[in-house]
Amino acid sequence: MEIEHLTGKLPEEAKKAMRLQALFGHVLWLLGTIGYFLLVYFFDWWSWIMWGSLGLLVISFIVYVVVAPNIYMKVYSYELTETHLEVQRGLFIWHHTKIPIVKVQHVETSTGPILRKYNLASISVITAAGSVEFPALKAEDAAKLREQIAKMAEVDDQDE
Repeated sequence: MEIEHLTGKLPEEAKKAMRLQALFGHVLWLLGTIGYFLLVYFFDWWSWIMWGSLGLLVISFIVYVVVAPNIYMKVYSYELTETHLEVQRGLFIWHHTKIPIVKVQHVETSTGPILRKYNLASISVITAAGSVEFPALKAEDAAKLREQIAKMAEVDDQDE
């Protein structure tokens, strides 16, 4: 079964931001492994834990820093229409979320140091049943989308 993607896609800068975020976690993991290496060297602790950690670190680095951002860019899409918001994501398990605009309670924008470096922001659309996140949109597009969703939700609330 071929799945049709929606019109909105994440910008190319999002891939760089995802890689940098994943790289930060891996650097911390590497520092922990180096610390354990010092314990093995000076206190004769079990070395197989260090080698296991190092092996898992290399595999995790390849998956989360090299491969995953490329795949995530291809499988994530979104679309905003007059009546609903749709988000598609997933590789093996495909998630297609459709939120009626009338159910939106509020919209949040957030950005951290890595997203700001690439002029990106994330948006969370909150409903009573949960939330949907747009992980890394261009900051200008995120602000426009946030205001557009908020305005559409406000108009629909007044009509009820």
